[in-house]
Amino acid sequence: MKRTNLYLTEKQMERLHQRSEKEGVAIAELVRRAVDSFLAWDDPTYQPDPIHPKTRKSHSSPG
Repeated sequence: MKRTNLYLTEKQMERLHQRSEKEGVAIAELVRRAVDSFLAWDDPTYQPDPIHPKTRKSHSSPG
């Protein structure tokens, strides 16, 4: 996995935080899922990496 920075609006962060709390999933994982959905939207060949505990952590800290 690669680390990146992005800028989100206050409203986006507020909604992501709410969803993160509700689902018990890190904001970083929600963003990864959103990116996967976007990439698969018009590319039927796109396959996201399977979720493995060692590669897709449920928390947002690096490493």
